[in-house]
Amino acid sequence: MTGRGAAWRLLTTMLLAGVVGPMGLPAQSRDIRGVVRDSANHEALPNAFVNLVGAGRRTLTDEFGRFSFVRVGPGPQTLRVEYIGHRSQEVALPDGPLEALTILLVPEAIEIEGLTVQTSRAIVEPARQISTVGISPRQLNALPSVGEPDVFRALQLMPGVSGTNDATSGLYIRGGTPDENLVLLDGMTVYHVDHFFGFFSAFNADAIKDIRLMKGGYPAKYGGRTSSVVEMVGKTGSNDSYNLSAGVNLLSARAVTEVPLGGKGSWLLSLRRSYTDVIRTGLYDRIFSAVGGQEESTLAGSGPGGGFRGRGNFASQTLVPDFYFYDLNSKLTYAPTQEDVVAVSLYSGKDNLDQSSAGQTLFAPDGRELVTSDRIDKSNWGNAGASGRWSRRWGSRFTSDVLAAYSRYYSEGNRSNAAGGLGQGFLEDNRVEEARFRLDNQWQPARGHDISFGWETTHSEVGYAFQQLRGDSVGGSLDLGSDGLLTSLYAEDQWSPAGWLDLTVGVRNTWYDQTGGTYLEPRLAADLQVSDRWFLKAAWGRYHQFVKRVENENIQQGSRDFWVLAGDNLPLAYAEHRIAGITYEDDVVLLDAEAYDKVLDGVSQFSTRARSRPDQELTEFFLSGTGRARGIEFLAQKKRGRLTGWVSYTLSRVDYDLVGFNNDESFPASQDQRHELKVVGVYQLGRWTFGSTWVFGSGKPYTVPEAQYTLTTLDGRELSLIHVGEKNGDRLPAYHRLDVSATRRFESRRLFYELDLSIFNLYGRSNIWYRQFDLSQSPMLVTDVTTLGFTPSIGLRVGLR
Repeated sequence: MTGRGAAWRLLTTMLLAGVVGPMGLPAQSRDIRGVVRDSANHEALPNAFVNLVGAGRRTLTDEFGRFSFVRVGPGPQTLRVEYIGHRSQEVALPDGPLEALTILLVPEAIEIEGLTVQTSRAIVEPARQISTVGISPRQLNALPSVGEPDVFRALQLMPGVSGTNDATSGLYIRGGTPDENLVLLDGMTVYHVDHFFGFFSAFNADAIKDIRLMKGGYPAKYGGRTSSVVEMVGKTGSNDSYNLSAGVNLLSARAVTEVPLGGKGSWLLSLRRSYTDVIRTGLYDRIFSAVGGQEESTLAGSGPGGGFRGRGNFASQTLVPDFYFYDLNSKLTYAPTQEDVVAVSLYSGKDNLDQSSAGQTLFAPDGRELVTSDRIDKSNWGNAGASGRWSRRWGSRFTSDVLAAYSRYYSEGNRSNAAGGLGQGFLEDNRVEEARFRLDNQWQPARGHDISFGWETTHSEVGYAFQQLRGDSVGGSLDLGSDGLLTSLYAEDQWSPAGWLDLTVGVRNTWYDQTGGTYLEPRLAADLQVSDRWFLKAAWGRYHQFVKRVENENIQQGSRDFWVLAGDNLPLAYAEHRIAGITYEDDVVLLDAEAYDKVLDGVSQFSTRARSRPDQELTEFFLSGTGRARGIEFLAQKKRGRLTGWVSYTLSRVDYDLVGFNNDESFPASQDQRHELKVVGVYQLGRWTFGSTWVFGSGKPYTVPEAQYTLTTLDGRELSLIHVGEKNGDRLPAYHRLDVSATRRFESRRLFYELDLSIFNLYGRSNIWYRQFDLSQSPMLVTDVTTLGFTPSIGLRVGLR
């Protein structure tokens, strides 16, 4: 009994020394805490790098710009603070107790003849954490763009992220597809990131303050996706002064207003809308022809009034599509006390397209008019979301953050004819709704330990309805709808046992009601500082995905995708990440290399090519299997000076193996691309900023159909089916393009003006998006659908200083 009592006293003493002691002891040590803000408007700066010089201790500020170091030794100390687009600053700290610090970072700029000109500094910066990239939206106007700066297009210029997808601003990261990325805006999930058929992202750069892309090996705090995390923090606006800015380009107009709230917060409202439903510019016509499709080119032919590939003749008809998009961001941030912050964010975005036509006339080969019908062709899609947060710093060592968020995605399509017998059509409706509540805590119990732990519950409801129309009848239908509940717990310790070594050990555990299963996801990461400039890094982790977007294979006209909820009939997606890398960095140059290996399971696809009988239900055409993505990435970056930029190269391979598909042989995934090279340069010359980007990518795979045949159903209907060759057995030609831009900023005492000139695809390369096949012709007619050619654009932005 005595021995047990002694052991218990010893254990209690150790716990008190290791936990309680650090909370308020000893007298020789102290805690340092503070907040990092922009000196121009006092806006908090998230993910700023704070280094306790000489102590080998470093941290990142949270979303509200806060940081802390616990149990700092006696004597004077120096803090070094860095943030993208701002001058680095060193702060000398005297010995003794300190109040909470406020560190103001000055936006980086150069002075020329009394004028403030935009900085020549890195636009994107790889962070110390493995596979992590930070980006400053405020500097994106230095890069070429079509219309206006685009945050996701900038991310596509980084290694490991495909930059050859003109028809989508979604991110294909390390062999993953856009649905495998967890995209968060102020804590709310965004399911669809495209405007204008994918040519623009759905996020207005004027409303975004900070972006972090985690390409793999991300922490236990994040779950529900198998590829990457894109975390965006909305701009909060100035706490001190009212600001207003507006911009216009050849496609859209936008405006942002910032309203201070008594020095304790601010309200920001941003609105962007295209005017393409009122005024159609040459830029709009070019983009719509490239990524929206031109109906006239499809219908026009050689017969009386135009021909349609051997099925009779159609009158040539010019369609004038009705199209517009908009997005709205609103964020209110208020700090009732020095320790509390409350934030409410709203987001809404929509695209609407109507290509319907009236009086489409069908002719016989001899020119006789047969029938006239109305053609319906409407599509609309969009996102909406809201989030509310309360963050409380209970002291220098403990912080809590409560989030409630709701998001909704919808996509509707209707393509049909009012009269029967004029070909195929479809009705499609896809919706995803998500309600999420989470509690995050951060605790620093002792020097060298930064512990995060929390709880999250998410309710998802997904519905997909599809009807295939054949003439005036329904050729097939698919109706999927379900809801699921996820409950997750996570814990993680960022441990620095020495100034040259950082270890992150974490675990996430999720229960999913659709399967009744529990899914354990351990995560590990290490960062080893070999010298002042050389670093080694590695990460490993397991990830599951419960809401999936499935590829609907369409050989003739390009594939379509739709969201579904994994469950009994569709397996969960799974990935295991293995990553290793090395980095060299000084004040001017950064060299980085990372290799990755991702083992995949639950890969899914929807394809009717396996149809064996006419009466098969569409639900039988879901295919699943395994996959593997491997690659190596190189980056060489010049971060400072009048000339900045980077060169990146990615070598990768993505293979899928689906059960009962492609003769049970593995095949390259549709997003597989072996080689990709990107060169980005920004040069400051007086009042002008010149930018250029060159992208090269080897050809992506595609599938070639071999024959078309007809099956007759029991009720006498005929189904036209296609026999295809090896899945993704051929490859498109290589992709490459050069973009250039010139930007000039003018300033007066009260206003600023920014003029942006860009040329997309300077030398007019005809890059192939996909190929269409018409098997009614003999030999088969193949049409190359190309992306945007030589396209100039201009934009102007005006605002209060």
